[in-house]
Amino acid sequence: MIVVSGLRKVFNAGSASEKIAIAGLDLEVAAADVVAVIGGNGAGKSTLLNLLGGGLITDAGRITIDGADVTGMSEHVRSSIIARVFQDPMIGTAPSLTVGENMTLALMRADGRGLRRAVTRARLDEFRDALAGLRLGLENRLDALAGSLSGGQRQALALAMATLRPPKLLLLDEHTAALDPRTSELVMEATAALVRRGKLTTLMVTHNMQHALSYASRIVMMDAGRIVADIGQEKNAMTVADLVARFHLTDDRIVLARAGAR
Repeated sequence: MIVVSGLRKVFNAGSASEKIAIAGLDLEVAAADVVAVIGGNGAGKSTLLNLLGGGLITDAGRITIDGADVTGMSEHVRSSIIARVFQDPMIGTAPSLTVGENMTLALMRADGRGLRRAVTRARLDEFRDALAGLRLGLENRLDALAGSLSGGQRQALALAMATLRPPKLLLLDEHTAALDPRTSELVMEATAALVRRGKLTTLMVTHNMQHALSYASRIVMMDAGRIVADIGQEKNAMTVADLVARFHLTDDRIVLARAGAR
């Protein structure tokens, strides 16, 4: 279980440009739960993920994962139990390394080892099995440079790398937003399959309301650094229009996601 208590983050504190990004936020996420985090620009969604992942230092509050306090843990140390996939497909993979070499780096990071051991036949078989589940043909491209892949394929590779060893928490930061609609759906389906197979506890920031309704078990809405709504089973009876209207969502990217929903 993930427990966030009294989390607070202020940028430019004490100055004229002071911004309270996270304002005493509390959140609990049960094991294997998939929580979609929605809200307008500046609501604090990505800041929350940065605090959870260790990319930002909290000003106040506490973060525990399965009872262990990780609040003061460095981002490097946290990476062994927390995995993250970013919006930009170019982040998270090394373009000058092959698909197989990228997967090896992910495996060594998860296992806490150095870079002394090379790609082995057994590892390649493991990588093929992991990539085959994505249904994007990457299992047949282990020798291809990551830089030669399409944006969707690189995002799928980043997903496979993040989940090769199941993390205690998977953070998805608008990870389909930079992809075309068809590729976005393929990557989202691959994401859902990986999450189900690994029973992964997941926080997914998204502006795509259909993705929030279809793939999350729970939806929380943020505004001004706080959680202002938390929807569980009630979401099963909601449409995208219901969700947008209920929370008066006006962010342009949210409206576009609504317009493209079926």
